[in-house]
Amino acid sequence: MTAPVLHARGITKSFGPRAVLKGIDLDAHRGDVVSILGGSGSGKSTFLRCLNLLEMPDAGTIEIAGIRAPLTHDRHGRARIDNPRALGVLRSKTAMVFQSFNLWSHMTVLDNIVAAPVHVHGLARAAAIERAHALLEKVGMTGFATHWPAQLSGGQQQRVAIARALATDPDLMLFDEPTSALDPERVREVLDLMRALADEGRTMLIVTHEMAFARDVSSTIVHVRDGVIESMGPPGVMFGADATAVFRGFLSA
Repeated sequence: MTAPVLHARGITKSFGPRAVLKGIDLDAHRGDVVSILGGSGSGKSTFLRCLNLLEMPDAGTIEIAGIRAPLTHDRHGRARIDNPRALGVLRSKTAMVFQSFNLWSHMTVLDNIVAAPVHVHGLARAAAIERAHALLEKVGMTGFATHWPAQLSGGQQQRVAIARALATDPDLMLFDEPTSALDPERVREVLDLMRALADEGRTMLIVTHEMAFARDVSSTIVHVRDGVIESMGPPGVMFGADATAVFRGFLSA
């Protein structure tokens, strides 16, 4: 088997006295779609944010597309990464889509999409603009390049956010409850787009409450409970008779 796109081991994270992640191990190989399910406060979103180091884990190992940024600790025991270049390279391998879109309000749709390819990856602006227009067509937003985020609906903003994530051609796409802020019709539009990305073979980790989507699209279902992986497996197992009693209780709730 080829090396995984994501290799995470022993990921822990506390906020003050509260331990949110208590040692999570997870691999994802090329083309995997991993849906991370669990109740509020279980640690799902914190784990996702630790993978691209938006949150610095307290301990553990993260390797993405063969790149590792080793953690060290200062004299107070706080985790950090001493090699900023390794940190930048690791982050460049990922792209994240947030539940609240997080588009830059002072930039047009086009500039939101071209910013990272130009300023982080060093792509020529003309090439980045050409790619951005192709991505806007891909996500069904042709003709919106000069719009401001405030002029768009929530579903439109999320599709632009997905185009922005795709602009750097990431090895790993992270989705943090991408439909939770949308009305039902917009939810379907965004999920259909994510299904298309899965069909393309994109490697995706998705924190979601959309159970039917997770069952239909995922290669692996992960149930996180109280900061640990309670169970994981293919959808046929996790949504079938062999699921753990704890996971069945979560589904019924």
